[in-house]
Amino acid sequence: MGTSRLVTVFGATGAQGSGIINTVLSSVDLKAKYRLRAVTRSPDSAKALVYKENGVEVVWGDLNDVESLKTAVKGSYGVFGMTDYWSIHSQDIEMQQGKNLFEAVKTEGVRHYIWSSLPWAEKLTGGRLTQLPYFDGKAIVEAHIEENKENMIVSYFMPAMFFSFIENLIRGGQNNDPHLTLPVSSDSALWPFIDPPRDGGKYIMGLFEAGSKSNGVRVNAVSCWTTPRELVATLSKEGGKNVALKTISPEVFAKDFPDNISGQLTETLIMAIEHGVYGRGEKENQDHHDKWLVAGSDRKITLQEWIQQNGPWTFETRSFFDNLAAQKANGLAENGH
Repeated sequence: MGTSRLVTVFGATGAQGSGIINTVLSSVDLKAKYRLRAVTRSPDSAKALVYKENGVEVVWGDLNDVESLKTAVKGSYGVFGMTDYWSIHSQDIEMQQGKNLFEAVKTEGVRHYIWSSLPWAEKLTGGRLTQLPYFDGKAIVEAHIEENKENMIVSYFMPAMFFSFIENLIRGGQNNDPHLTLPVSSDSALWPFIDPPRDGGKYIMGLFEAGSKSNGVRVNAVSCWTTPRELVATLSKEGGKNVALKTISPEVFAKDFPDNISGQLTETLIMAIEHGVYGRGEKENQDHHDKWLVAGSDRKITLQEWIQQNGPWTFETRSFFDNLAAQKANGLAENGH
C-alpha cells in the first residue's frame, strides 16, 4: 500500500470541519488512505484532545497570519478551508482571511484545495438581496481562487442552511405559543438543510477522492429539502405541541429585530427559502450533486431523524430570535418610543 495522503482541515472543531474528521475516522477505507491534521485556534480544547486520542494531528493556526497558515498546511496533499463571518462580523476581514488561506495553500504546493463557499447572493437574485455579506464574501474569494489557482485542483463545497439554525427560528416558547414566523409568501417553497457533522464530510471526502475530476466543481451539499409547512408539521409531531406557521412581509418581519442585524436575518431567510440557497429550481439537480458523495457512505439524515435526535422539543425556552426581538423592544422602550 502506498503512503497515506495528509488532509489538513480548518474549522476542525466546528460543524464543517468535524464532519470531515467524523467521516474519515468512521471509515476503514478512508483511514487507510488519509492522515488528518486539524487546525484550530484552541489546540488544548476538549474536542482537540479527543482528536489527538484518535490519531489526528492538531496544530494551531491564525487566519490573519499567513505565515502560521503556511506552517499549518505544509506537507499536505489536500486542504479544506473555511472562514466564519459570524466570529468577526466583517466581510472585508473574512475575504482577507479567505485570500490568506489560498495564498498559503498555493505557496506550499497543496495539490487539492476545497473551499467552503456560498453563492453570490446579490448577483443570483438580480440585486434584490444586498445584505448577505457572509454569502457574497465567500463567493468573491471563490472567484479569486478560480482565477489564480493555476495547476491546483480546487473544488467548492456549498453547504445548505444548517439544521441547527432551526432552534433559533421557533419563537414564543415562554408564552407556550411556539410559532415559526417567516418573511416569505409561500409555505410550500423548497428549503434545503444540512447536518454538517453527519453529512458534510461525505461530500468533502468524495471530492478529495475524485481528485482532478472534481477540479472546478461546485457541490450543493444538502441533507434534505423540506418546506416551511413540512418543518412545522414535523416539529409539532415530535414536540407534542402545535407549532404555528406565520408568513409575513419582509418589512414587517425586519421591524421585530435590532437594526444592525434585521436586514441580514430577513434576507438570510429569503435567500434560503424563496431562492433555495442556490437559486430557484436547484432541487431538481440534487441527484447530480449527490454523485460526489464518498463511496460507501451511509444515507443522509432526514428532517424527522434530525428533529428526533435533537429533542426533546419542549418549546419552553426563549430562542435566539425571541431574545433578539426582546432586545429590540427593550431598546425602543429605553428610547421612549
